[in-house]
Amino acid sequence: MEPLVQWLLGGFILSLLFIIIARWFWKRFDKPSEAALEWQKEQEEKKKEREVWESVEMQMRREAEEAERKAAFQVRREVAASSGTSPDAKTVAKAFESLGTTSLPTPQEGTEQESDEPQEPDWELVDRLKRIAGSDDAKEIPHPELPHAPNLPDISSEDSEE
Repeated sequence: MEPLVQWLLGGFILSLLFIIIARWFWKRFDKPSEAALEWQKEQEEKKKEREVWESVEMQMRREAEEAERKAAFQVRREVAASSGTSPDAKTVAKAFESLGTTSLPTPQEGTEQESDEPQEPDWELVDRLKRIAGSDDAKEIPHPELPHAPNLPDISSEDSEE
């Protein structure tokens, strides 16, 4: 064999031997210290604890959102229920007084269901409402609190004269 091939083969075998020895030292002496093992254990425990707290917080958020949805539904329900109520007697009396009539008598409880005959309408009120609706002499002032502006001459009539 040629000396070059012998040198190459010898170097190859020697490098394999060094690799095996380095691996053996690596496996034997490259172990984490007690402090490093304890730190890794703490990190794992913190990770588990963080996951538990995240799941608890998610559950609390879900419960809070559900409570908010229920509260909003309850508010909407109360608003809907209160929107169908009739005005109080004082408001009705003031409304009739502003029309210039006396207020209608309030029905007794149960009398509407027991009586089948219709009530006679207030003809005086009907006549007044017809007069108010039919009157054309109501002046429309767009903004009564503003002063009146003077009438300006019509520009188109001045242009046609020239």
